[in-house]
Amino acid sequence: MTTAFSPLLLQFMQESRDGLQEIASRLLALERQPADPELMESLFRVVHTLKGNCGLFEFPEMFRVLHAAEDLMSAVRDGQVAYDREMADLLLEAMDFVVRQFDDIELAGQPDPAQAAPCAELVARLRQRCGMQLAQGGGQDAHQASQRAAEEAARSRMAEALGRVPASLRMAWADAARNGETLLWVEYTPEPECFFKGEDPLRLAAQMPGVLWRRVLPGSAWPALAELDAYRANLVFQAVTTADRSLLDDHFRYVPGQFWITALPAAAIEVKDQTRANDALMIVQTQNDALWALEGAPWVPGHLKAAVTTIANCMRAIGRLDVLPALEACAEEALALSGVAPVVAWIEQHAQVQSVAEMSADADVQEEMIAAEIAAPAAVAAAAAPATAAMAPATAEGEAPVNFGRRAEDSNGARVLKVEQEKVDRLMNLIGEMVVARNGLPYLASRAENQYGERELGRDIRAQHAVINRIVEEMQDAIMQVRMMPVSFVFQRFPRLVRDIARKLGKEVQLLLEGETTEADKNVIEALADPLVHLVRNALDHGMETPEERRAAGKPATGKLVMSARQEADCVVIEIADDGRGIDPAVIRRKAYARGLVDEAALERMSDREAVNLVFLPGFSTAEAVTDLSGRGVGMDAVRTAIERLHGSVQLESKAGQGTRLQLSLPLSMAVTNVMIVQSGGVQYGLPMEAVVETVRVPAADVHRIKQHNAAVLRGRIVPLLELNSLLGLDTPQRCNEHDEWATLILRVHGQYLGLVIDDFREVVEVILKPLSGVLAGLTAYAGSALLGDGSVLMVINPKELLK
Repeated sequence: MTTAFSPLLLQFMQESRDGLQEIASRLLALERQPADPELMESLFRVVHTLKGNCGLFEFPEMFRVLHAAEDLMSAVRDGQVAYDREMADLLLEAMDFVVRQFDDIELAGQPDPAQAAPCAELVARLRQRCGMQLAQGGGQDAHQASQRAAEEAARSRMAEALGRVPASLRMAWADAARNGETLLWVEYTPEPECFFKGEDPLRLAAQMPGVLWRRVLPGSAWPALAELDAYRANLVFQAVTTADRSLLDDHFRYVPGQFWITALPAAAIEVKDQTRANDALMIVQTQNDALWALEGAPWVPGHLKAAVTTIANCMRAIGRLDVLPALEACAEEALALSGVAPVVAWIEQHAQVQSVAEMSADADVQEEMIAAEIAAPAAVAAAAAPATAAMAPATAEGEAPVNFGRRAEDSNGARVLKVEQEKVDRLMNLIGEMVVARNGLPYLASRAENQYGERELGRDIRAQHAVINRIVEEMQDAIMQVRMMPVSFVFQRFPRLVRDIARKLGKEVQLLLEGETTEADKNVIEALADPLVHLVRNALDHGMETPEERRAAGKPATGKLVMSARQEADCVVIEIADDGRGIDPAVIRRKAYARGLVDEAALERMSDREAVNLVFLPGFSTAEAVTDLSGRGVGMDAVRTAIERLHGSVQLESKAGQGTRLQLSLPLSMAVTNVMIVQSGGVQYGLPMEAVVETVRVPAADVHRIKQHNAAVLRGRIVPLLELNSLLGLDTPQRCNEHDEWATLILRVHGQYLGLVIDDFREVVEVILKPLSGVLAGLTAYAGSALLGDGSVLMVINPKELLK
């Protein structure tokens, strides 16, 4: 990463990478088992969690794609849309878009602005797929009916809630509404699993802008206290606000589908404050008495208009807007008749003053509703008390009490601490320095005995060396366990790769993964990715036949590709096996000869096994044409080079018409290397122990000259002998011992046995191998260097490069 990130963002990106891998694997599994509801539910939950976590940051394109993908999965989960291969392709493409967003964030600190257009196009395709299948399946009507039912229920809850609002507040709202101010009703219902998605519903509701009134109520009836799940949200937040609709939509943008917003009309908050209403109606009654006194007078029209204006203003003040049209009609009729009877009749019908008893009864009802709202929490606590008392005897009889205050750290489940790789590497380097310091103690003991004659001091140093050696080995093993990773880390990318390549080639392939829990060092696991990709691509392109070819050969139409891992001694073994067409040695011989990689004489001496292994030669390929999958002649050669760089080996076995099996053998760890120290030409060198088969002393009389090389017969096998001084370009000849014997290391290189003649053997030690750098980096004959206990530098030879 090139940008400094907050710890929260770093954690989000690390967890999201894991979540995306899980999503991809479950999408592929769902493609094989589309009717598995548990698989669909778990997939939906992971996507929903990823979308919820994304809402903590300003990544709008990522959020929109995840939201559209979640909607499509929701439709599948609800049975409204059928899951098929094309939908899997679309959802995988959506996850690939999210991966690219993360890559951009890691490189530049923010998503690429140029991704806005691809985001809109991808979201439109996801929405179109969801809407198209809903329409085709007749699910659109059901979906709309469900939405209408939910809205009607919300309106019912709104009406019930407004009945509990004090009259003084409702009167103020009504006045504001009549003056043209927009009041909005908001209902926010968090999802039950919201706490596990990083959401904080209480904080979200508390920060709602422009709130005039709010309340919180349970979404459903509370269970008994012993059955209450404190991590499951069961709340509904209701509020009246003056904020703009756009501001509220932005506030709730990360919880789509969980809130409902509607305008609050004045009629919905009509207030019957009878004290104020009676005051207005008393004025109306006064106008009524005055009108009766005017009956038959010549100035009736003028007084009638003034009285009607006063009555209309009174009715408008108390919110009785619905009766004004009838008042206007009665006024027109009275003016036409030059009489007051129509208006007086309207007053008797619509403007009766409520009695004191009726006013008291309405006030009591309103007070009871408000009191009930206030007393609701106390009622819940009171109801819980008997339940708690009833559980006490059961506890006394020996049953386990209910642990309501359970903390996460009280659980017995596995606990994981995530540590940055740099910190683990730092510990590994310190262990390496301890190994060097430990190796220096035997040197000090020998010096105390031989140079200073302090044999007792030498024994004490050796005793302390044994103690320190035990501690260092235990610490080294503990750190190595921290660095160990399961091969599933690299295996998990192949189901998608195999699926896509097989579809592109028109082949049907079943991938089987075995031994995914096998562990190896993190560096080994990560370095395996590219070689395994080459091998899988070759298996699919060259090894697997088309369904028609397999049927013609009497095989199932679907080929089988098996990737397995296991641990053998201190090595991890990875196998890739297929039941395809295999490798024909005759075809390999012809191709190698045509490309000039071997001569005719070599072809005649070559066995079938050796011919098959010609595929590892640089530039070799059996493809007739160069494609994006093969034909360039770098695949298998790159595989062997990468594996040998990890101090591993590759073995290839194949039978024409039956299949191919490749075995990769690698060390469990690359941090500490066992080397054998040898002496040649007056200089000490090291050789990795994984290349050493045995050490022998070959009598000079048993060495024979065959053409231009020496050889000896060891255990019935002819073993070529090569001198280390000669290979290193040293002028010093190799020396025999006093019995005229050659010290020889038997090495296994590329499956063949070779004898490396040296001057003498020394010892086997554990070293921290450091790669060569600078001008020495080009010396491929050396695997690296190590520091010995006496402070000297040991050059470690790479036999595979030296003996090419």
